[in-house]
Amino acid sequence: GITDVEEVQMAESLGMNVIVTDHHLPQAVLPPAYAIINSKQEADTYPDDMLCGAGVAFKLAQAILTRGRENGSITDVPDGWEKWLLDMAGLSTIADMVPLQNENRVLAYYGLKVLRKSPRPGLHALLREAKVDQRYLTEEDVGFTIGPRINAASRMDIPFRAFELLSTTDVVVANERARLLASLNTERKSEVARMVKDAKRLLEKRELSSVIVIGNPGWRVGVAGIVANQLAETYDRPAFVWGKEGSSVIKGSCRSDGRVNIVDLMIATRQGVFIDKGGHEFSGGFSIDTDAIHFLESALVEAHLTIPKKEKTKGIPEVDAVLSIADVNEETFHAIDLLAPFGVGNPKPLFRFEGVVVDKVEQFGKGREHLKLILRDADGKRVNALGFFMSASSFPNVDMANGSRIDLTASFEKSYFRGYPELRLRIVDIK
Repeated sequence: GITDVEEVQMAESLGMNVIVTDHHLPQAVLPPAYAIINSKQEADTYPDDMLCGAGVAFKLAQAILTRGRENGSITDVPDGWEKWLLDMAGLSTIADMVPLQNENRVLAYYGLKVLRKSPRPGLHALLREAKVDQRYLTEEDVGFTIGPRINAASRMDIPFRAFELLSTTDVVVANERARLLASLNTERKSEVARMVKDAKRLLEKRELSSVIVIGNPGWRVGVAGIVANQLAETYDRPAFVWGKEGSSVIKGSCRSDGRVNIVDLMIATRQGVFIDKGGHEFSGGFSIDTDAIHFLESALVEAHLTIPKKEKTKGIPEVDAVLSIADVNEETFHAIDLLAPFGVGNPKPLFRFEGVVVDKVEQFGKGREHLKLILRDADGKRVNALGFFMSASSFPNVDMANGSRIDLTASFEKSYFRGYPELRLRIVDIK
């Protein structure tokens, strides 16, 4: 896209007109395309510069249809038909974790409405396989269930498999692709766990620099970004993770620690280190010659000294209100739900429940890896509170014996597991 200068140059020289739609950060040299649609360009006047890639593509589709209807060149597409594309624009906006503000909020909000009614056989098959009820689809289902399965295609196989799933009108193809993506997603989880374990083992043996660079010729490039993200969070510094997978050059992904712009960091790195680079403020990708990998970390550490850093705030999240167990009701949920969809730039409201009694502590899930608390108040009203990938030992200073009292920080959610609606709390912190 926005960094493919040579590719676009070649296409244009062969007589092709190239339109680039992108949302990644432009660099000093832009491709010589027929048109570049990217609101992150300095001279761009579009009022929202935070659309995701599919959001930009949706705006192009909207504009082509509007112009075509005005000049009479498009007569066979009914007015308003493009709203049925909002399932894909909304899905991408949520899954790409762009801020859910301004136009993105509209795309996510109406995108979810269309997703709940979308006629795509591939989407039906994917949701059936994941045991998600399409009628009650939420942004969390997109972020934690649909998005990872679609992304598994490009991480573990080829992106076209996901395209086939979402575009097919054939139910047989839809079911086959849904099973394939579910299998690839399971494989992806195992691969990530293995690579993170290997990376941490290697990092424990060396003194850490201000920037982590780690990789292995056998590591899968498609999941390098997930591994980089985990390392950046664990070690609180930018992380660059690379692999080769039979390629003639090394490719990788990088993640910021939240203090530096990762694209600025790569741009500030001395000339000749990267073959290619690009991305967003906090995440990016790169390619590099095999010989250059030996001095990549020192070059990045050098560049890290020269670029501006942000303050990074850490700590217990602020709560929006103190509630009681009696407040866990439909009226409160409806008031919170008016603010949805939640995500980056529009986080779920958090509430503190003080002095609630622990009635029961359970572990659930296939590997009993998730925590469930049954809580009650003085009047005997009960509510379930869940913490995924948590256990009682996640809160070592808290007595969770039956009958003990805790202060709980949590968000609200409504589950439709097995078709049964249940209001419950999602655990954030316990004191």
